[in-house]
Amino acid sequence: MPRAIVTGNGNLLVAMDKNSMLQDLYFPYVGMEDHISYRHMHRVGIFTDNQFSWLYEDEWKHSTNYIEDTLVTKSTSENKNLKIGLELNDFVYPDENFFMRKITVENHADHDRSIKVFLAQDFHLYGDKQQDTAFYDPKNKSVIHYRKRRYFLISGMTKKKKGIDSYTTGKSEYRGLEGTWRDAEDGSLHEHPIEQGSVDSTIEFDLFVKRKEKIVLYVWICAGKNFKEVTNMHEFIMKETPERLLANTINYWHSWVYKEKHQLNYVSDEIKKKYKQSLLIMRTQIDNRGAIIAANDSDIMKFNKDTYTYMWPRDGACVSLALDHAGYGEICRRFFKFCADVMSEEGFLFHKYNPDQSLGSSWHPWIKDGKEQLPLQEDETALVLVALARHFDNSGDIEFIQEMYLPLIRPAGNFMSKYIDKITNLPKPSYDLWERKRGVYSFTSATVYAGLKATAHLSNKLGHFHHHKNYLNAAEKVKQAILDNLYDEESGRFLTRLRPDPDTGVLTKDYIVDASMHGLWLLGVLPPDDPRIVNTVKSIFDTLKVDTHVGGIARFENDDYMRVPGSYANIPGNPWIITTLWHARWLIAISKNEEDLKRAEDILNWVVGHMNEAGILPEQLNPFNGEHLSVAPLTWSHAVFVDTVLEYNEKNEELSGEKICK
Repeated sequence: MPRAIVTGNGNLLVAMDKNSMLQDLYFPYVGMEDHISYRHMHRVGIFTDNQFSWLYEDEWKHSTNYIEDTLVTKSTSENKNLKIGLELNDFVYPDENFFMRKITVENHADHDRSIKVFLAQDFHLYGDKQQDTAFYDPKNKSVIHYRKRRYFLISGMTKKKKGIDSYTTGKSEYRGLEGTWRDAEDGSLHEHPIEQGSVDSTIEFDLFVKRKEKIVLYVWICAGKNFKEVTNMHEFIMKETPERLLANTINYWHSWVYKEKHQLNYVSDEIKKKYKQSLLIMRTQIDNRGAIIAANDSDIMKFNKDTYTYMWPRDGACVSLALDHAGYGEICRRFFKFCADVMSEEGFLFHKYNPDQSLGSSWHPWIKDGKEQLPLQEDETALVLVALARHFDNSGDIEFIQEMYLPLIRPAGNFMSKYIDKITNLPKPSYDLWERKRGVYSFTSATVYAGLKATAHLSNKLGHFHHHKNYLNAAEKVKQAILDNLYDEESGRFLTRLRPDPDTGVLTKDYIVDASMHGLWLLGVLPPDDPRIVNTVKSIFDTLKVDTHVGGIARFENDDYMRVPGSYANIPGNPWIITTLWHARWLIAISKNEEDLKRAEDILNWVVGHMNEAGILPEQLNPFNGEHLSVAPLTWSHAVFVDTVLEYNEKNEELSGEKICK
C-alpha cells in the first residue's frame, strides 16, 4: 500500500497509510533505519460502550490531507457504529526530533460516555526486533523503547491530565505472541512494567466526553540517542505546550513555502496548491546531511527485499534542478557536497548511496561475459554537473563553485571526457536510465554532452580557460557523435540505444521506443522543434501512450515492471508520472500560442487528478483503475511536476509579453 501522507524535518521522517497508521519511521537519517519496518505498523484503537475497534478496520471511513501549505496533516476518521469521529493533526516539529499527534475525539452519541484511546507501538529498532527494551517510566508517565543509541519516548496529555493513564509492555513476534495490542481489545491493559528482547508496548488514555462534544488529546514520540535526550525533549514539550508547538510548526511551513512569491499567474488555483504541496513533500524526502532520497515507502520490500530509500545521484540531480528552479537552491548545496564527498577516485558516482554516504545496494555487475566493466550509469555523474551549473547560474555563488571544483567538477569532467569510445566518439557503454540494460544510450549520451558543457561553463567562470576549452571540445564531439550514430535516417527518428555485441563490441541498432529519448532536447542536443526531435517525440507518444481511461505514457515498449493482473495486449506498460510530464514539457517548449499550451495544461490537470487527496504522487499508476503503484511519494515525480508547472507559467508569460516587460 503506497503511503498516503508523510511528515518530517530532515532527521525524522514519518509515513502513514490511508488509515492514519504509522507505517515507517526513519531516524536519525531520512531513508535509513526504519524503526517500524516492512509489514508492521503503530496502531490506534478506540474502546467505548464495551466495543473495541482499530482504525484500520472496515467500519472506519477516512480522509487524509494536509492543512494547506504545511506539513501538518488534517485527517479525519469516522465510525458510525461507535458514533465517534476523529480529527488527526500529525506533524514532526521542525527544530526538535519528535512526532506529535493532535487527536480530536468527538462523541456523536446522544449520551455522555467514557472513551478510551489506545496506541500500540511496534518498534523494530535498527530495522529488526531483538535485544530491545520497553519499559514504563513513572516519573514522566511515559513508555520508552531503547536499544544501543536509539531511544523513543511515547507519552501524551489532555487539557486536564498529563501523561498516560495505563500501559503495558510485552513480547511480540516471539513464540507465536502477536503483541500487547491484543491486550487492549478488552479495554484494559495489564501494566507489565518492562520487557526485553522482541518487544512492543501499548498505552491508554481515558477520556470522558459529553454528548455531541469534543476532547483534544496530544500524543508524541520523542526520538533521540540516549535517555537524557528524549526525556529533555519530553520536558520541552510539556513546558512549551503542544498547542504552541503545533502553531509554531504551521507558521514555520507557511514561511518556508512562501519564502518565494510563487507568482504563478497562469495556472489554476488547484495546480498552484499542488505545486506548493509538492515542494513541501519533496522536502520531507531530503536528509539534512544532503542525501535526496528517491522514496521512503517500505512497502516495496515485498518485491525484492529492498527499498527506494537511497540517494540515486540521478534522482537527486533532477530534484535539485527543480528546487533551484523554484528558488530553493540552498537545499541543493548540501546535495552537491554529498556528491563531492562520495566521488570515486576515477571521477564517477556509483549506482546509489545510503544517507550516511556508504554505498547502497546494487545489481550492476563488475564483470559481464567474462569481461571487467565499471558498474555505473554515467548519466548519474553527468546530471549532477548539469544541476550544479544551474545552481551557479541561479545563485552566482562563485565561492561555492570554487569549493566544488577539485573534489567534484574537475574529476567528473575528466572522467566524462575520457570515458569515450575512440571510434564512435560516443560514451562507452553503461547502464540505462531505467537501470536494466547496458549499451550506448541516447539519454546517457545527451547527459554526457550536457555534463561536459556544464563543466566547461563552470571552469570558464573559475578562470580555468584551458580546461574550459578541453571540456567544450569534448562536448561538441559527443554531440556530433550522437547525430552521426544515434539518429536513424531510415526510421526518421533517434534510437534509444546501440547494443554492443558481447564478443566483438560491435554496436547494433536497437529500435525499441523509450521515453528517455526526450533527454535529447531536454539536455540541449537539439532544439525541441527540430524535425528529428519532433519525429522522435511523435514515435514516443504514438507507441507508449496508454489507451485506457487512465491514460498517461509508459517508459518503453513491453515494460514488465510492476505489472498488475489484467491483459496488457495493447498496453506498452504502466503509465509513469515522469514520462507523461516529459511530454507536457515538450508541448510547452514548442508552443506558439495559448491554444498550443492547452494540451500541456491538460496533462498537468491529469497529474493533479492522479494525486491522492493529500497531493502525493507515486512512481506509476495501475493502467486499469489508476491506483498508485510502486512507491509513493516518489520524490522525482514531484520534482518533474514542479518543473513543468514553472515552465508552463513561464511560457505563458513569454507568449503574453510579460517577461519582456519585466
